Amino acid sequence: MTTHREHASEQTARAVLGSSAAGPRSGAPVTTTAPADAGGQDDRLVSADFVFSTTANFLNGFGQQMITATLPVYVLSLGGNQADAGLVSGMLAFVAMLLRPVVGWVADAWLRRPLVLVGALCYGLASVGYGLAGSVGDLLAARALHGFGLSNYTTGSNAYLADIAPPRRRAEAMGIFSAAMGVGMILGPAAGFAILGVSGFPTLFTLTASLAFGAFVVSVLARERRPKPTGPRQRWSPRTGIVALGALPIAWTATCLGIGFGPLGAFIAIYAQSHGIANPGVYFTAQAIALLLARALLGRVADRRGRTAVIVPGVLAVTVSLAILPFVSDLPGFLVSATLFGLGFGAAQPATMALLVDLVPTNQRGLALSTYFLGFDLGISAGSIGLGVVAQTWGLSVMWPIAATCTLLGLTTVIGGRWRSRESSVRSR
Repeated sequence: MTTHREHASEQTARAVLGSSAAGPRSGAPVTTTAPADAGGQDDRLVSADFVFSTTANFLNGFGQQMITATLPVYVLSLGGNQADAGLVSGMLAFVAMLLRPVVGWVADAWLRRPLVLVGALCYGLASVGYGLAGSVGDLLAARALHGFGLSNYTTGSNAYLADIAPPRRRAEAMGIFSAAMGVGMILGPAAGFAILGVSGFPTLFTLTASLAFGAFVVSVLARERRPKPTGPRQRWSPRTGIVALGALPIAWTATCLGIGFGPLGAFIAIYAQSHGIANPGVYFTAQAIALLLARALLGRVADRRGRTAVIVPGVLAVTVSLAILPFVSDLPGFLVSATLFGLGFGAAQPATMALLVDLVPTNQRGLALSTYFLGFDLGISAGSIGLGVVAQTWGLSVMWPIAATCTLLGLTTVIGGRWRSRESSVRSR
């Protein structure tokens, strides 16, 4: 598997692995591996494994965004209502949320790549299930399988990326990795609705399954690159294996972002169509372009100026994007909302994940990232299902301001001297 790799890529991977394995200094305010190590550290990002991982992320992003954009319409076509659309959308995050604790422990105790492979495989099988569904109940079953895959893929792939990224360029690496999915997000929604207009849902789900299985094949090519643990392997227990306590404040921010993200994915297509937007995919496309730009450009800002310098304006932009939706009635207004959301989410999510990885030891990265996504999944479930009931009862125009307010609460654990001082201490090492 490794004969085709160039010697330079091998040297890069070894240098990255060596820098990731450095243990924490004694007397440090938090137990972590330093993102800024000795001056001789190799800071190159590109390696064969990085390319394989990023390519797989693009393929998954392309397929998953086709599904995210069109699934609410599919629910309505099967006889469901807005509450059903929210339930189906929320089922994905709900199942993933239940499995995150065990998946995070597996990533730390054993390996990352098997989780990536299982996740991509489940994505493909779930798409097959969507195509065979004849009722909302069938969709929920397929969505549960999709959620199992989500818990594995997102935890495993992000922990793997953190392992192979140079610490001093961690936010940039995570931004590029996420931007690859962002490219898929640009293409996915518009392509999904275009396929619906020509061939219908069976063709759509065949394509999304093919993309997921393609991501599986590409992921097989990447090698396991675990850094040397900074502590002993922990046995799973309810006390140590469910969440990483040190990750909870940042997971709260992820929860609030999820509350805004969930209803947007579940209802924006329906909301746009109710305002005469024939192809709601343009909203997702504009959002994804902005998200791609933010992730590609702001990672370096987070590395150089600090994580919170990117997180705070990002959360504010997401809040504003949701708050203006009740006042939007035409395509330009929807595009403004989409752009703000894409810029904000594209800035805030990689920066919060990088901050989290900065503050935990290498042998807790999987559990910490699992805790982060546990919070995000909880937010998506609460936003999709809980606010779906609000939308069904009082209307979408009432729901959007509630989602915006909940998103804004994510700043409560980010803004403050304690977090800024901890971040500064870790990043200066």
